[in-house]
Amino acid sequence: MTTGIVLDPTTSAPPINDPAGPPAGALAGRTVGLRRDIYWKSWDWVTDEWAALFERDGARIAWWRHTPPVGKEATTIDDELDAFLGSVDAAVIGLCNCGSCTMWSVHDALRSLSRNLPTVLVSTEHFESLARTLAAQSGRPEVKVQLLPYPLEGRNEPEVRTIAREYYPHLLLTMGAVV
Repeated sequence: MTTGIVLDPTTSAPPINDPAGPPAGALAGRTVGLRRDIYWKSWDWVTDEWAALFERDGARIAWWRHTPPVGKEATTIDDELDAFLGSVDAAVIGLCNCGSCTMWSVHDALRSLSRNLPTVLVSTEHFESLARTLAAQSGRPEVKVQLLPYPLEGRNEPEVRTIAREYYPHLLLTMGAVV
C-alpha cells in the first residue's frame, strides 16, 4: 500500500510578486524617484517636465544622478542608489540612449525591481531592443519600458519638453499609476 499526502484545494497560495513590479497606484502623497545620469541634457528636460506633472498630480519627487563608477566607486554608486531607492515609492529610471547608459539604466532598474518597487525603465526607441535584451539576460524580460522618440538628444529644448508632456499620460499607464 502507498501512502500519499492530500493537499487541501480550498487554501490559496501566497501571492506571487508580479515579475514586472507592482503598479504604482495612487500618486497622491507618494514619492516618485527620478533617476538621471550625466550624459543627456534632453533627459534632464524630460524629467524636469515629468517632475512638475507628478507634483501637479500630488506626488513628491526625489532625484538621483548616476555617475559612471570607476574601480572601487562601483560599491559607492550602488550604496547611493540603494539609499535613493529606499526613499521612494516608485522609480523612473533612464535614459537608455547609448550602450553604456543603457547597461547602467537597466542595472539600476533591476535593482529597483529587486526591492519590489513600481519601476519604469525609460529608453529611446533605438535602444529598446538592447534594453530588453539586457533585462532578459539578467532574468527580468518583463521590465516595464517607456519609449521616447529617437533621436531625443540634439533636439531643441522646447521640442523635448513638449515630447515629455505628450508622453506623460503613457508613462502613467506604464507605471500603473492612478491620479
